[in-house]
Amino acid sequence: MELREFFEQEGWRVVHQETRAAKKGAFSSYSDLGLSEASHRALKEYKDGIYTHQHEGISRYLGGDNLAITTATASGKSLVFNVCALEELSRNPSSRILAVYPLKALATEQKERWEHLVKQTGIYAKVGRIDGGVAVSSRMQILKESRILVMTPDIIHAWLFYNASSSQVVDFFKNLSLVIIDEAHTYSGVFGSNSAFLFRRLQHASSRLGGKLKFIASSATMADAQEHLAQLTGQPFSVVGQELDTSPRYPLTTLLVDPPQTKDILTVMSDLINFVARETSHQSITFVDSRKQTEYLASVIDRTKADDDDKNDIDFVKLKELQIYPYRSGYEEDDRQQIQKKLAAGQLKGVVSTSALEMGIDLPYLSLGILLGIPRSATSFFQRVGRVGRRKEGVIVIVNNGSVVSEAIMRNPELIKSLPLAKSALYLHNPRIQYIHAMCLARPGGEDEIIGNKSGGRGSKFTSPVDMPKDFVELCNAERIGEIATELQSMKSQAGDDPYHAFPLRDLDVQYQVTYKKGPTITPLGSLSQAQVMREAYPGAVYFYQTQSYRVTKIKKQQKNIEVRPEKRYFTTPTMLPTVILPNMGVDNVYGSLKYCNFYVVECNMQIAEAVIGFKERRGNNELDVKYPLDPTLGLFYDAPKFARYSFTSGVLFTHPALDRDKVKVSDISKILLEAFLMTLPFERQDISSGVDKYRSTKGFTKEGSKFVCLYDQTYGSLRLTGHLMEDSVLKHVFALALDIAEHDQNYELNSETFGAIREMAESLSTPPEECEEQGVTDVAVENFVRVILPGSIGVNVEKDDEEFNVERVFYSPQIGGLAYRGKHLMEKNKAERENNWHGPTTITVPHDHIRILEGESKVGYYNLETGEILESLPVEGEF
Repeated sequence: MELREFFEQEGWRVVHQETRAAKKGAFSSYSDLGLSEASHRALKEYKDGIYTHQHEGISRYLGGDNLAITTATASGKSLVFNVCALEELSRNPSSRILAVYPLKALATEQKERWEHLVKQTGIYAKVGRIDGGVAVSSRMQILKESRILVMTPDIIHAWLFYNASSSQVVDFFKNLSLVIIDEAHTYSGVFGSNSAFLFRRLQHASSRLGGKLKFIASSATMADAQEHLAQLTGQPFSVVGQELDTSPRYPLTTLLVDPPQTKDILTVMSDLINFVARETSHQSITFVDSRKQTEYLASVIDRTKADDDDKNDIDFVKLKELQIYPYRSGYEEDDRQQIQKKLAAGQLKGVVSTSALEMGIDLPYLSLGILLGIPRSATSFFQRVGRVGRRKEGVIVIVNNGSVVSEAIMRNPELIKSLPLAKSALYLHNPRIQYIHAMCLARPGGEDEIIGNKSGGRGSKFTSPVDMPKDFVELCNAERIGEIATELQSMKSQAGDDPYHAFPLRDLDVQYQVTYKKGPTITPLGSLSQAQVMREAYPGAVYFYQTQSYRVTKIKKQQKNIEVRPEKRYFTTPTMLPTVILPNMGVDNVYGSLKYCNFYVVECNMQIAEAVIGFKERRGNNELDVKYPLDPTLGLFYDAPKFARYSFTSGVLFTHPALDRDKVKVSDISKILLEAFLMTLPFERQDISSGVDKYRSTKGFTKEGSKFVCLYDQTYGSLRLTGHLMEDSVLKHVFALALDIAEHDQNYELNSETFGAIREMAESLSTPPEECEEQGVTDVAVENFVRVILPGSIGVNVEKDDEEFNVERVFYSPQIGGLAYRGKHLMEKNKAERENNWHGPTTITVPHDHIRILEGESKVGYYNLETGEILESLPVEGEF
């Protein structure tokens, strides 16, 4: 039975079918490029020449340009940087090449390709790979011997720069002539912004030692790749793009399908994947957009292979024998490598993956791609489609998952051709990101001092020959002389003398390790950021790893460890309080404000509070509703009423009188605006969120108790991605899309009042914008008065992962040498309430600057340093 028959028989509806025609390649001779003998040997099997776009790329690089190649998946991008690297090695016997891959999986595969290239050409150049899977004791020898180094950004940061004083590392920096950045479009968000400073640190070290390095980058097609790479490296690039692509391709048939409504979406998806595995010759890849869906879907597919009642032991061997594997980020190294090897060798029937397999791991045998929903960006869509049909004709099945994007394209399939390309999401002004690299580079004994001592070029003031953001250079100088802002002191304390290992590149959030302990054996089961813990591994949750389900029994916040035990395949979802949004409208915290008649749009800093208060658990047809605290007699340990996370970020507020009207569903408006924003600028969903709240005071246009809608950055400290809403064209496009979604999308059954509110805000944008009046004033510094949290109110401890702190007293502490609070953290307070007065835990003393005010939530006053008196407001002139 073929796919069409399966769809007909099982009640699926094929909405649209389209076949992309085959295309022949266009070739050019490489004889006019003046290549070395080594390159000629590498290209001798290309009897018809190389693709014309490959010829163009090599020519531009040899002409002196930094080069970017943004042609389609499987268009031969690797050949270009292979040849350019061979030219560097042939023309300068001491030159070194650094090939940077964003994932260890890619680095492992590409090392083998580089070794094949070297062997093929006969050039004297050893290839070395250094990443987290290579023993520390072996790394320096590999660095010393290798002319081509394959690394990840993480290892460059945590090991190469950490050893900057080593003569081998200094020699490497000095002779580094070419840096290759593969999959450059993935350098986005926190990881990309961190990497932008990392690549500048590489250039800084090379330049200080008299070197001059160039860049080659390969990337999926994205919006303004030239600007993205300039931000990523600080260098200009010449781009060989999609319009110059001359590679051939096989026919590809795309089917848009509606699943039957008789079962839930994950069940019908598992039916489809099972059918493909059992009844067809396809090797398939299924893309879903959630780590949890990846695990759960693969687990549903595998239910027939194991009896749930026989799970007292975990059979890891059995898991490795599955024919359909889940694949996502966060896996342990051995698990990930097993999956990749089986896939690349064609030994699996299928894989269920998040976007982790969009990248260029070579999977030549895939002939069928199944997409659960449609990604918002054309870049991601092309990458997923490009995984399929590399050696023969391919098929893509796009399943309507009911999302706003899917529903729109099912209504009008032509819209798939107008999906927006991914936009660069780099932000080089996040103070936490900047400070990580300022400590590495400019602290006493840091990279600049070490390399400056080697080259004799270090001055008293930090300067760099590299294009660095001005505020970053200022921060480097502040770090050099020890004058760091209070809010960064906790980072300095956490880093000690080793910022390289204290702060990873991929997340500014706290990282937790998941472990299963049986007797003396501890099995690691992946890592999670705190934001992921709130969604996947909160207290009592059922957590999925490699299709096996586990119960979260305990979270040790101080040790950043999550303990789990085996559990049946139940499914849990967190019960959360409404998100609390606390905008800071003081003039020093507002980035921009616009007024369209009575519609106000403001970008400002804010504090976000999220809290899980329990979970719902599905067991077959039954659903349990579990509330915190958990019952320790069940082996589950969490004794607080909520599991909370506070973050400090920025976002955009929308204020309009219509939001306060009866029957207007403001929460639906926030969800629709989020969908419209992500359809306009397809950033990663986990980087942006939305919510509603009320103003807590009256200032200017903000009235106490009036509602606002907010789109905000999820990244701690913010990347200011939502700041694009302050651009008039973006704002108008978002509201036009929001109106369309509100009118046509069946996910939202809006009443007339809610639709009318969206329409009124959209119509307001037809008037020219005005600047808003200032909403607040900067606190006036009055001698001897310090702004404090009043006793009986709360703040968050920035030294303890922003844990909620209940203030009981404010006082001057001689031991601390300044103001301090006495009180209890949330967990300690609840413990105290359960114990008697004689044995309850005592309050603790915390320095004043460790507890951060929650603007609009904390009750604040002013402490008089001379008298110890606390006032609710500053005295007016003449009162002191």
